[in-house]
Amino acid sequence: MKRLKLLISGAFLLGMAVSAPLAARAADFSISTAAPQVYYASTSYEDVYDLPYNYGGVNLVDFQDAVLLYGNPSTTRIGMMEKVCLPQETVGVVAGGDYGISGGDLYIAPGLEAANSSAYTQPAYTSVDGMTRSDGSIGTVTIPALSISMKVWEGETATSMAKGMGHYASTSAWDGNVGVCGHNRGSRYVIGSIKDLKAGDIITYTTVYGTRTYAVSYVGTISNTDWSWLQSTTDNRITLTTCLANHPESRVCVQAVEISG
Repeated sequence: MKRLKLLISGAFLLGMAVSAPLAARAADFSISTAAPQVYYASTSYEDVYDLPYNYGGVNLVDFQDAVLLYGNPSTTRIGMMEKVCLPQETVGVVAGGDYGISGGDLYIAPGLEAANSSAYTQPAYTSVDGMTRSDGSIGTVTIPALSISMKVWEGETATSMAKGMGHYASTSAWDGNVGVCGHNRGSRYVIGSIKDLKAGDIITYTTVYGTRTYAVSYVGTISNTDWSWLQSTTDNRITLTTCLANHPESRVCVQAVEISG
């Protein structure tokens, strides 16, 4: 029995002797990585400028432009949307239809209309809802100088233009800027001759709301991707577009403004 105890004691001491170096190495073991110690620099005023921040007072590194009151003109340095309320018109952003435009809307931040009343006027807009006449058209455009009188159908599509002029669905149908388009050739109904209009020529537009008379203010050639002429306006005007023969990258554009009185 005594010999068995000696053997057990010897085995235990041998085990301790073998495990001691392993334990020491485990205690010294460490993992190092290449990750940076500082991930982002400080963005606090004090750290960036090495100056205490004067809360509620003037600071040496403050934004130097004077604060503009609502309704005053803004500057590019301050940022238009920070000081005045502007319409975010999306006409022309979403492509669709045969003429590449549809689905615009107007966004105004809630509560800012009154605050910016002296600087901002709501663009005029009339939905096409309720404007359909008994034959399905929404109006008639007449251009006496060109002997043109055509019905206007909803949508800037081949189907609409096969029957007359197509109304750009993203534009107003009565108040504001009414956008219409038509073929320039190769169809029963063509308006290619609008390129020959002159400033002051008359255009009328008749709908269920009545008849408006416009005077031509612009005749020109624009890019087929230029939809700025269809933007909403505060006054009443009508904009006509058609293709330019042998120039698929271009469009003929005519814009006329309502004659007051």
